Amino acid sequence: MLVGIDGRAANEEKRAGIGNYCCELVRAMQTLGGGDRFRVYLDRPARPDFPVNPANTEFRILPAGRLWTQRMLAAELRRDPPEVFFAPTMQIPLLCGCPRVGTVHDLAFFDFGRHFTRRQRTFARLQTRLAVRSSARWIAVSQSTADDLIARLGVPRERVSVTPEGVSPSFRSAVLKSESESVRAKYALDAPYLLYVGRIQPRKNIARLIEAFAALQTEQPGLPHQLIIAGDAGWMTSGTHEAAERSSARDAIRFLGFIPEEDLPPLIACADTLALISLWEGFGLPVVEAMACGTPVVTSNCSSLPEVAGDAALLVDPCNVSAIRDALKRLLTDPVLREELSNKGLERSKAFTWENTARLTMEALAKASAFKLQD
Repeated sequence: MLVGIDGRAANEEKRAGIGNYCCELVRAMQTLGGGDRFRVYLDRPARPDFPVNPANTEFRILPAGRLWTQRMLAAELRRDPPEVFFAPTMQIPLLCGCPRVGTVHDLAFFDFGRHFTRRQRTFARLQTRLAVRSSARWIAVSQSTADDLIARLGVPRERVSVTPEGVSPSFRSAVLKSESESVRAKYALDAPYLLYVGRIQPRKNIARLIEAFAALQTEQPGLPHQLIIAGDAGWMTSGTHEAAERSSARDAIRFLGFIPEEDLPPLIACADTLALISLWEGFGLPVVEAMACGTPVVTSNCSSLPEVAGDAALLVDPCNVSAIRDALKRLLTDPVLREELSNKGLERSKAFTWENTARLTMEALAKASAFKLQD
């Protein structure tokens, strides 16, 4: 089977979120065997670190431009179509003459519209509804996201495949001492810390995490920990930074910005706790990455996060600052609980591999390749 792939997300200089998903999935798909071939479409030359196996993968570099998906990519697919086209996002070419499969990471822009700019939510809602009409099949990164897609947009259940994300082998509990020392020195991490990883945007609920951390610091004045916020700016970031500036704990709160791929595993592994208390997540990859590192996790009790974390994390109401504070207190002051959750997390993380994600994705693409959908 010849699979066309929109690889632009994996070709970003600062890969995060969907970019990491695309990169790891493309890498794993190329190593499954079975004789499948891949054609990766880009709007600029591939970066040196783009995962490619020359034996079964080729690049098609198309001119950059506005509406690239609907103009340049769609025209190329009509001219020389693969047997099936895969998008790691919901950006689906509408007129291309081959079966298409899109990926739904979440539908937060429907239920949490105020956490997006007006332009973002309007475009995303329109794009999603158009894509649903033209895709032969949909991939959802969690059962929670699949259920949302079916309920919100009426997609037939039989056309949705659930393919949980994986965790790279670089995330491991046995971080080399040299890696740990290098990362601590690079980011001046001279105190124990609890960690948030992800883009800075309202849906991530970082302001409440800051409030809970400040409340814990007030309750436990001898607490030596810092709150480390690691991630690039997303959108509508001012509220998060203002919450940090006015916090009584502001001297113990640090924003590190974007973290290069090679620094992220030791940064997570050295944390006493990872906190991801988002209002909504389609999957929540930092939770699995932390579990694979043996780092205890506190996360939200909503959307996909209970599905991903299972019993290997503390689950809290993301809108309840007191509950977040109490969970942080338990994890930062109870070594027995930390060890218990660390062991559970290590075991649970073994279920999430990119090889499994790639295998399930290829099964979905094979089903879609036989589906004839009219543009």
